[in-house]
Order: sequence, then structure tokens, then C-alpha cells
Amino acid sequence: MRLVAVCACTVGIAHTYLAKKAIEKECARRGIDCKVEAQGGLGIENELTQDEVDGADVVLHAIDVGIEGDDRFEGMRGRGRFLKVGTAEVISDASVAVDQAVALAEAAAEVETSGGVRQGIFANMGRDLLNAFNTGVSYFIPVVVIGGVFLAFSLASGQAGSSGMEVTNPFMQNLNLIGMAGISMMIPVLAAYIAYSIAGKPALAPGFVLGYLVNNPVPVGETNVSTGFLGAMIMAVVTGYFVRWMKTWRTNDTVRTIMPILIIPILTSLVLGLLYIYVLAGPLSVVMVWLTDVLGSLQGGSAVALGLVIGLMTAFDMGGPVNKTASTFTMALMTTGVYAPNGMFRVAVAVPPIACGIASLVARTKFDDADRQMGVSAIFMGCIGITEGAIPFAVKDLGRTLPGIMIGSAVGAGLAALQGIECYVPHGGFIVALATSNIPLFCLDIVIGALIGAAVLVAMKPRLQER
Repeated sequence: MRLVAVCACTVGIAHTYLAKKAIEKECARRGIDCKVEAQGGLGIENELTQDEVDGADVVLHAIDVGIEGDDRFEGMRGRGRFLKVGTAEVISDASVAVDQAVALAEAAAEVETSGGVRQGIFANMGRDLLNAFNTGVSYFIPVVVIGGVFLAFSLASGQAGSSGMEVTNPFMQNLNLIGMAGISMMIPVLAAYIAYSIAGKPALAPGFVLGYLVNNPVPVGETNVSTGFLGAMIMAVVTGYFVRWMKTWRTNDTVRTIMPILIIPILTSLVLGLLYIYVLAGPLSVVMVWLTDVLGSLQGGSAVALGLVIGLMTAFDMGGPVNKTASTFTMALMTTGVYAPNGMFRVAVAVPPIACGIASLVARTKFDDADRQMGVSAIFMGCIGITEGAIPFAVKDLGRTLPGIMIGSAVGAGLAALQGIECYVPHGGFIVALATSNIPLFCLDIVIGALIGAAVLVAMKPRLQER
């Protein structure tokens, strides 16, 4: 049995390599020959060649985002020798994923004489959509960081005026221009890479074009409307599946060579662009205005309730799909000028690893030397907003770690909601404090949430001798 795999998580830091290690370990235990490619934050490592993919018995994708070079696996999909799961599933129990892959290979072998079973364009739609949104967010984040950081620095030098913060320093005005360029690109990038995850490179160009279209006013009756992130996400999904359908068209070799660079981009942009302008723009603008008004007006108990939910989701899977759902929600609101939910989330992301680190250093009778070494690195990761720093503690003792970090994150996010703290960049931890509306309170909320989370962890942990 020959298995090849690709691992890729949203951030490209922890889950990618934990999943890779889990697959390799499980295959070694069973005597299965395997090669696992990792697509992390630094790019592709241990890259699979086309010959290695074609020569395998089965392909396993443990991914939460769209990947580079996905066209390499089209043949294996067509032969029914392709399995896609999430990184969290593999990390939790790699044997289940490998069992499924082996069973798939055996089933495909029985129908190989018929050329395999080709799946429809909507096969695995739920997982494909989750991966697509995570892909869009992963490419979207650096662009938002550029825009948010430059805008935060430039506006911090301004003075409050009748029309908001007025920047007069010429150098800071130039920083403001750079920041606005990043902000202007956010929605097109989000739409383009959601579509790309679903249908590959041919969907990239129309994704950019339609993302730009929904982010700018278009005439609907006597008014001009812009639907922002909501329109971008909907049009990106429609674009992805429209392009995926076009790729199934039977054409001669001459036409097929120009399909991805001419026919698909032009036809997709024309059909879906007109569909948006004449059919979707009006209804979507109504929904967008309502959503922005409701979330922008949250105060007191309503805001705190939202903060508690965001905090619980953030810590629940420490960088996994639930965490990324909360992240997507808050960053989408940023594009409409609503920054408070992002402030809640950016406090919450820092709490779990810092809480675990503090607990391991304080309760020396309940954590061993290895835990304390992990604790130092976890605190550092928390300070720079990487929630995955808590994963090693959760792997060793999930039942006691998860309640502590969820409570801590919920408290931190709830405090940020109560205080109305806004964060203007899509990252968390102390390193983004300057890009918040209240630097002292933002930092204090992280500290309070981490201390409460650590206290719960210490209270629940038994002594080493009692385990």
C-alpha cells in the first residue's frame, strides 16, 4: 500500500505539522509506505511530484484550506482514490482517517476497470465550503494587517476633527495612503481565494473582479449600493462552482487550451457580474445594512453576551475550524467599520497559551519539567496572538485544560465587550495593543482572562503523585 498525503491548516503553524506527524506515525505502525507534504506558513515542504501522486494507491488530504498545486490530484479524484479530512480529525485520531483511506483504495480497486467513479461538482460541498472560507481568510489576513497597521499608525498621529481623525503630517498621510490601499484590496482578495479554493486557478481572476465589484457602489434603481463582505462571500462561492462546472465541459484540444485564460474568466465575469448587478445587489444591501446596524448598536448585556460566545469559540479548538469561524465573523465585520467584535476576539486568542504557561510555572507540584518548558514557549506564543500554543497542554490533558482556557477566553472577551474595546488589525496579543482603541484596558483584559484561566487549570489539575 502506497499512501501520499498533504497537510495544511489555516495559519500554517501548528496543526499542519501535528497532522503530518500523526499520519506518518500511523502509517509506520501499519507498515504503509507514505509520503506527506506539508504546506505551512513557510511554503511547501516535502513536495509530492506528479509521478508520486499518480503512483499512489490513495491520496489523503488533511487540510483546512485550499492548497497550492491542487491540480496534481485531479486524476486520483476521478479514479475515486482521494479522501479529504480536516487536520483536527487527523490529530485527534489518525487511525480513523487512515482506515477510511485504505477502504477507499480497496473499493476503488474493484471498479478500476471502469475508470473509477467521477464525483459531481457538488460532492463534499460542506467540507469544500469550510476549506474555501478558511483559504480566503488565510490570504485575507496579511492584506488586512498591512491596511490596519498603517492606518492605525497614521491615525494615531492625527487630531480629532469634525470629520474624524485628521492627519496633517505629510509622512503620516503617505502611510495612510498605503493603509487605504490594503483596506481596498481586502474584499477582492477574500473573494478571489474563496473561489480559488473551490475551482482552482481559473476562478482566481473572476474572483478578484467580482470581489472588486461587490465592494464598490453599483446602481440599483435610484441609489448606489455596496454589499461588502457578504456579497463577496456569496459571489465567491457562486464563482467557484460556476467555474468548476465549466471545467467539466467537453471541448476539443484547441478550445481547452484557452479555456482557463480566456473563456472561463470572461464568461464567468460577464454572467455573474450581470447576475449580481441586476438580481442580487439590492437584496444583499438590505441584509448588509441590517446586520451592520444590529452589531454596531450592541451595548451592555448584549455586547457582553456576544463577547462570551466569541471567547468560548476562540478557545474551543485552539486555532481549528470553530476558532476560525469566529475569526472570519469578526474580520468580515471589520470591512463594514465594526471593530468591537474583533477587539473581543483579539483578546481571546491570547488567553489560552498564556493561561497554560502561567499555570505550568506556578503549580510546580502539578506540572512536570517538560510542561514548564512548554509553558515558556506558550506564553511567548500567546503574547504574539497564536492560540495554538495551548495545544500541547490540551493533548496531554484535554478534560482539564479545555474548561480552563475556555473560561479564561470568555472572561477576557466579555470584558473587552463591556469596555467597548476596538481592534483595527486582524491579529491578537500584546503586539497589536497600539492598534486598539484603549491600550491599557486591552492588555489588562488579556492578563485578567489568562489569570482566571490559569486559576481554573490549577484548581482542576491533580498533583503529579495523584495521577
